[in-house]
Amino acid sequence: FEHLNSTLRGFRRGEMTVMTGRTGSGKTTFMSEYSLDLCMQGVSTLWGSFEVKNVRLVKMMMKQFGLVNLDENLEEFDKVAEKFLKLPLFFTTFHGTEEVENVLDAMAHAVYVHDIAHVIIDNIQFMVGSAGG
Repeated sequence: FEHLNSTLRGFRRGEMTVMTGRTGSGKTTFMSEYSLDLCMQGVSTLWGSFEVKNVRLVKMMMKQFGLVNLDENLEEFDKVAEKFLKLPLFFTTFHGTEEVENVLDAMAHAVYVHDIAHVIIDNIQFMVGSAGG
């Protein structure tokens, strides 16, 4: 992500970057790829996925990370999973609407316990729900 890193002036702890786009435009796919890139550079990352369940997200990320379709190459799964588990990558257990205070508490805990440097919230709209909570 040389061009993006140049535009953003590299990863800088403590900054917030907002990615927007229409439904289905690839925001989650891009952010998972970008977070894997940062993790491979040693940047500890926390995912809060409120739209896509963690099992589906991790499945996609393992395919991206391993550069192989694990559905068609099941024999590669153990090798990819072993390397994937070594990444400084963590996930919240929230899904759907959640109180902002609970999310902030979970993020603060993860920063303290895992020295998280990069946080992804996908998708804020799903987190706050239609009531704007």
